[in-house]
Amino acid sequence: MIKNIPWAPPQIGKDEQEAIEQVMKSDWLSQGTQTELFEKKIAKFTNAKYAVVTNNGTSSLIAALLAHNIKPGDEVIVPSLTFVSSVNAILAVGAKPVLADCDTNTFNTNVKLIKNLVTKKTKAVMPVDVSGMPIDVKEFQDYCAENNLILIEDAAEALGAEYKKKKIGSFGHSTIFSFHMAKVVAGIEGGCIVTNDKTIAEKLKLIRSHGDTGDYNSTLFGLNFRISDIHAALALAQLKQIKQFLKHRQNLAKIYKDELHNFEFQLIPDYVTLHPYMLFAILLDSKKRNSLRKFLSKNGIDTRICWPPIHKQPFHSNLFRDQKLPNSEKIFSKILNLPMGNGLTETNIHHVAKMINKYLK
Repeated sequence: MIKNIPWAPPQIGKDEQEAIEQVMKSDWLSQGTQTELFEKKIAKFTNAKYAVVTNNGTSSLIAALLAHNIKPGDEVIVPSLTFVSSVNAILAVGAKPVLADCDTNTFNTNVKLIKNLVTKKTKAVMPVDVSGMPIDVKEFQDYCAENNLILIEDAAEALGAEYKKKKIGSFGHSTIFSFHMAKVVAGIEGGCIVTNDKTIAEKLKLIRSHGDTGDYNSTLFGLNFRISDIHAALALAQLKQIKQFLKHRQNLAKIYKDELHNFEFQLIPDYVTLHPYMLFAILLDSKKRNSLRKFLSKNGIDTRICWPPIHKQPFHSNLFRDQKLPNSEKIFSKILNLPMGNGLTETNIHHVAKMINKYLK
């Protein structure tokens, strides 16, 4: 009998345990050879020239902004429908986040929605791949090139995703990923920036270690964004299984879509050739959503409502007074993220779908 189904369990097995044990038996636990190897493997997997690994995705965002010389007075356009780290990273470097609305079909923002937000102070655009689904990469690249704007892609949830059969991370601009425990590749914590720009990559490596070029000489501003070899080894063992993880998540998503006929889902445009399904959401009326969530919780099924738009967050609302972004607000009022993770079985997902349909009856 199925008792409890967690929201996003990882799949940690013998290989991961052995990888950690090997590091523990070595004479080096902090950032070292395992981190360097992980960087090489991430770069190879994403078809990027360089990968710089950090201690988490938020640090990767901050480091990317610093590497591109985003500073106080600069404006960075970012969607409101995102996890708070996207905006907090901009605030952390002293820049001003300018919130964009999302498309109600894809949950992502697009160029049409950001055009009217660009001013003389706009320095960068930081779109987010919501649930891991890619933005329209070419659309953003073309627009940023035409308007002399820096493009930084927040692909925290999108490792393994493909845009027109090319992996996210392979398009040259700075792209960040996260290896948080709920992600497709779990390192407990961890993040990285991939880029084809050698100068940016070199700056990133300095920024993650206080700008230190050696002998404690800090040549530029940085912080401690270093990862440990323990985390890197765990994520490296996970990365070896990513094809299997992606296939598994797509199978789970298919079960949801085949068995849940009364809901709207995130629309997947033709340019998305692989959705990693870091998250899986259904949309329904807010009152029914809240009632369904309580019903599922009573039956041992964990769900989440991801996320309150930034302009509706208790802290951030003070920074964005009276701002209205109707699409983001609409999605937030209707969204319910169902269990999705490498550690879930097809039986788990059939059970979740069964319980949702039972509630509807």
